[in-house]
Order: sequence, then C-alpha cells, then structure tokens
Amino acid sequence: YSIFTVINMTQQESIKEEIAYWKKVGDNSFKEGNYLVALEAYETITHSDTQNVEAWKGMATAFSLLDKPYDALQSLDRAIEIDPADSESLEIKDLLLKKLMEENQELLNRVKEKESDKSNQKLI
Repeated sequence: YSIFTVINMTQQESIKEEIAYWKKVGDNSFKEGNYLVALEAYETITHSDTQNVEAWKGMATAFSLLDKPYDALQSLDRAIEIDPADSESLEIKDLLLKKLMEENQELLNRVKEKESDKSNQKLI
C-alpha cells in the first residue's frame, strides 16, 4: 500500500464510524421523543454521506413529527431520488401526501362554511 492508500482507508473508516455514531444518536433520540436532536443527527450524516437513504428517511420522519410536512416531503424526495426502488420511502410519501390533502380539504371546508355563513347572514 502507498501512504495515500493507507490515509484514504483510514479516512473512510473514520467517516463510517462517525456515521454509525450519529445514526445511534438519531435512533436513540427518536426513542426518547427528542425529534429535534434526531433531525440534527440525521442531517449530520447527510453532510458526510449524501447518498444515505436511511438518514434522509430519518430526517423525513423527524420533520413530520415536528409538524414540518413540506420539509419531510423534500427529504423523502431525496431518498427516492437516491433509491427509486425503496418501497418504504414511497409508502411514507404516499401517507404524508394523503394526510396533507385531508388537512387541506378540512381547511377548505371551514373556509366554505364561513363564506356560506356570511352569505346567509346577508340574506337575513
């Protein structure tokens, strides 16, 4: 081995250890209900390994639990871009989109009710 090969191998091992450490922090934070720390841990992983599907899915879950659905969708889109065959990412995205559609429909219904109430009051 050349000195550069040894240095490169050492750096790769160091990165793998760092990723494993932050994954553990993220997973444990989820279990404790500390979603913000979990999010930060998974974000740290994606800075070192932009192709880490599990970290992107972890970020999506954290964003969702922190009531940031559009950030969750962006993270899921990144995971799907990396691995289009990952059925879990696709299923989570589908559930999130359905939830957003239901929430938007409920909001639209409330707006329509208020408009209807106003129209009825004018008639009285």
